[in-house]
Amino acid sequence: MRILMLTNSYVDRTRGGVELHVHNLAKELVAAGHEVTVGRTSPGQSLLPVEGPELWVIDPDAAATEGRSRSRRSTGGGRFLSNFLARVRIGRRIGRVLADADLEQRFDVVHHHDFITSSVIARRLAQTGLRQVWTNHLGEFLILRRIPVAGRWITRWLTAHFDAATGPSPELAEQAAVRCPIRYVPNGVDVETFRPADPEERRQLRRGLGIAEHETVCIVPRRWAPSKGVLYAARAMSSHAWPAGVSMLFVGAGESDFPEYAAEIRTSLARARSHVSVVDSVDALGMAEHLRASDICLIPSLLEATSLSALESMASGLPIVATDVGGLPELVSDATGLLVPPRADDELAVAVATLAARTDTERRDMGVRARAFAVDSYAWSSIARRISAMYEDSSA
Repeated sequence: MRILMLTNSYVDRTRGGVELHVHNLAKELVAAGHEVTVGRTSPGQSLLPVEGPELWVIDPDAAATEGRSRSRRSTGGGRFLSNFLARVRIGRRIGRVLADADLEQRFDVVHHHDFITSSVIARRLAQTGLRQVWTNHLGEFLILRRIPVAGRWITRWLTAHFDAATGPSPELAEQAAVRCPIRYVPNGVDVETFRPADPEERRQLRRGLGIAEHETVCIVPRRWAPSKGVLYAARAMSSHAWPAGVSMLFVGAGESDFPEYAAEIRTSLARARSHVSVVDSVDALGMAEHLRASDICLIPSLLEATSLSALESMASGLPIVATDVGGLPELVSDATGLLVPPRADDELAVAVATLAARTDTERRDMGVRARAFAVDSYAWSSIARRISAMYEDSSA
């Protein structure tokens, strides 16, 4: 089957969850015998090396094709409306380009990975006869769905031209909120790249990262965006419940579009009760190394589907402290970590202290169970088989 993956962002420029989802799914589909092209709908040359499917950069008009508001200072509803309207305009441009590209001669399926932009494109391509499917990656969907009275009508209208869809959490796969048939298919994880370290490799990694041999490290592998809850992790470090012997490693600070939010985080970290390290950005291999060098993972999200960061950490053999939101309760159990309420910095600190107080053997046993769970349920090969069935199922 010939598949076009449409996504605003891809791993040749940034390393967020959607980008990695598209990349890993595309690789597994190719391995299964499909022909895959990734269509990046934002302009610019590749910045990071990528091995994988063919990349098609779709740049109908260099102005504003990133799909974001130009203003970084607007907040709340004003910012959301500005972004919404910008993405509608971008979708129209891209739809015109794709409608003139004879897609029906080149592909059998178009798989969309955005929402507002994708909805506009899907409407334009509805006459081509191509099968159009969509993966609901959070973002605007939940914000729109929660608008009183009109929210569900809006999301159903926007999803009318998809033939099928998936959501990586039950909340994102709610049939009543969309017009097209939708099924729950979780995010996957690259269990080969993300794996535990043996003792010698771990010593070398920690030495290379400047981590003392017996230091306990809690990693926060998150972009600094408000929905990721990083601010509450930073505040937890100034809580009286924070364990003095546990340092924090933040990875992903440089991948933020929210400078005021990032500044607030750094202000909070200035009051931390133990050592803090901040890494702006790493590729997948760099993230895997930082995870293998750590002892505990903290996922303080306010909104979340099936958290890729949590899965990568679990596949790397780390016990997890996570907030009880979205798809995180499906991943984290008493056997693999601890759940706490969102926006509760003191409770985050208590949970980290609880895991830090356990013996190395106890934490290692939790990590072994976390790894087994990730491999059994979330390996990308399994996820790709489920997506392939959606492509081929005319009744999906």
